[in-house]
Amino acid sequence: MAENTANGTPLGQHRVVKRPRPVKSCLECRRRKLKCDRVMPCTQCQKSQRSCRYVADGEAGSVSDASDADIPDRTPKRHCAPPNHDDGNLLNAHTQASSALLEDYGARIERLERALLEKNSPFTERSGGCRPQRPVASALTMRGLTVKGGSRTRFFGPSSVRVLVNLFDEAKEFMFSGGDSSDILHSFLLVHKIHKAVQEDHRKATSPIEVFVNPMTPIQKRMADVLPSKAACDYMVRFYMEESETLYRVLHIPSFMSQYTQYWEGNQQPDYFLPQLLSILCIGYQFLRAGKGHLHNDREGIHMPTACALVRAWLDSLRGKQLVEFSSLQTEVLAVMAQRTLNTQNHEAWQHLGLLVRMAMTMGLHRDPSEFSHKILIPFWGEQRRKLWTTILELDIHMSMQCNLPSCIREGDFTCQPPRNLNDDELYPNMIELPPSKPIEVETDSRVQVFAAMTLITRLKAVDLVNRIDTLQDYQQILDIGNELEQALGDIHYVLPQRHMDNVTEARRQWMTRVILDMNCRRPLLALYRPFALSSADAPQQIMTGYLKSCMILLSYLEDVDSSTPDYPHIRHMHHLIFRRDIFHASFGVCYYMKRIQSSAVSARESESPQSNSKPDPVEAACTAASRSSMLLSLPRLRTSVEKVIDSMINRISEIRTDLKDLVSLTIVFYTYQGETHEPKKEVQQALQRIVDAGLQLIQSSQENIASTTTVAPPTGQTQMIDFQTDPTLMTDTESYMLAADMQNSLWGDFGIWDVEFWNPFMTNQTPIS
Repeated sequence: MAENTANGTPLGQHRVVKRPRPVKSCLECRRRKLKCDRVMPCTQCQKSQRSCRYVADGEAGSVSDASDADIPDRTPKRHCAPPNHDDGNLLNAHTQASSALLEDYGARIERLERALLEKNSPFTERSGGCRPQRPVASALTMRGLTVKGGSRTRFFGPSSVRVLVNLFDEAKEFMFSGGDSSDILHSFLLVHKIHKAVQEDHRKATSPIEVFVNPMTPIQKRMADVLPSKAACDYMVRFYMEESETLYRVLHIPSFMSQYTQYWEGNQQPDYFLPQLLSILCIGYQFLRAGKGHLHNDREGIHMPTACALVRAWLDSLRGKQLVEFSSLQTEVLAVMAQRTLNTQNHEAWQHLGLLVRMAMTMGLHRDPSEFSHKILIPFWGEQRRKLWTTILELDIHMSMQCNLPSCIREGDFTCQPPRNLNDDELYPNMIELPPSKPIEVETDSRVQVFAAMTLITRLKAVDLVNRIDTLQDYQQILDIGNELEQALGDIHYVLPQRHMDNVTEARRQWMTRVILDMNCRRPLLALYRPFALSSADAPQQIMTGYLKSCMILLSYLEDVDSSTPDYPHIRHMHHLIFRRDIFHASFGVCYYMKRIQSSAVSARESESPQSNSKPDPVEAACTAASRSSMLLSLPRLRTSVEKVIDSMINRISEIRTDLKDLVSLTIVFYTYQGETHEPKKEVQQALQRIVDAGLQLIQSSQENIASTTTVAPPTGQTQMIDFQTDPTLMTDTESYMLAADMQNSLWGDFGIWDVEFWNPFMTNQTPIS
């Protein structure tokens, strides 16, 4: 070789003889240049599901393609000077950069592949070889469907009492068996008859007076005839402005009050004024009638069913361009809010709210006014549109959670921004531009709505998650939304700190504002946590503790109010009026934790015995850990809180009326899980007897009041009496019925009706979510 080099023969032309090497890899691995493990079939072919084939000895191609016969002559190398040290550093740097870039590309491709696999197949195993943890909750405790007559159905969601009762097997068995006692069966029958009488009473109480809804006279004349005195109207309008026109902004207060003053001075007002005024009076009267009972006929009040019927008749008479007037939309919103005070079925309000949302969208309220020219939409009306659209969103979220049904509006369906934190007297029709928004710490007419609007998107996400809970892949989304809502709850105490105030009225107003804002975020938080905290065996501890904490905070709102103040009866009335359903739901949740904590204590004692090898139940352990996280969540305090709720509901049975079945269910559930030292049958019997006594007193007082109370005088000057007379034989035949020879058969026949109507809906979904 040295000689050839010396003679000038290029090294590239010198042939190096190599021996032939047989091919060991399969044909597919050779073609794809993959590493082959040389088994039959090889691993690479198994992964790609290809046919694996090897070349037999003696066949063409059995010799390596890199043998001497196939190697072409190499191109002569170019003689270059040896590189210096700097060039070597540059080459190494370039090589390192290329290697880092390739590693980055590889990592990005790996993440992309993982994301695509998770999206296409929710059950694909992750890189750790473990199946992803999906939220699992029992369908029996999440939804239900009542079927009557084969085709009449109604859906119930996870916050319905009918579904919550399914969490308590012993209590359900007690209801169905009647406690195996004739005394308890007797109490059930009496409560059942009281409930029927109350329902009939409520139906008649919510019926409008025929003489006013008669279409023979002009609608404006009929609406003017049902108005109470100016002094009564002043009182109810003031209550509406203070209590309702905070979170639910509908009106420009100075403009409406100007029309209101001119109306009583005898000046003609637009056609929409009286329908708006009647709706406002209905909403204000519900805050005013503390201690007067449900729909009590007050000469200084207003007959709400008649007023609502007249407003609805006026709205139904609108045609053409009148339907897209901003004042018409305002009246529709006020009418929905007023009707909610009469109708206990939230499903009807939810259905009508869907039409209201679409009406607002046809008017373009879902788009922010800044998207349009000021020549088309002046700043004043733009701000009024923002307030009204935010109110519609608040109503949509609230009714969706009450009905356990999807909201009409989703994130991304609108671009309208929240209103500014301004007083109404700073806004006027001819203004050129809006003043800058004030800080949220500054109290204004719109402050409550502006603060609530900050969490609108988060609450919409929470409602959406609850209604598509079957599609969730893990708990992360629930925890993220829950953290945002809990952060918002913490911000409330920063914006509205608790301070001692000498002015009782101002202190009550501050308390009510703080409670409304707190409940505005706590409702979706409870709805988000409830399905998993009450039925999932693998829910994170944050959900278990957060749900119990929120339930107890909801039940303890009134503890911040001094019961000796003159305003306490009114505060207690408003608290019960606004949060009655939420109180029932929270009480059932607390009872579930009580049941689990007691079971955990029993299991702990049994596990101490040498013969026991049982493992602790994860749900019981989580509930116990949640209770021990704070003294405010201890078992004695849980019992005391629910017992106070039951006592309060029994004492205010005249206001819960049609919620009587929920009260009976809660009473049985609570006294069934009082621990081993208590006697559930005896305590349930005593509690049911208290409900019976309060119900009989309610029916008797209602008949006496109705017999001595007249309604608003009709236009003819005659006095109109509303016939609320209940069945005079309601309770007179009870004893003979109980003493009949076939008492047991009769009891079970009647009690069967009670079961079907109260607690035994036909559940169609019995399989758990997987």
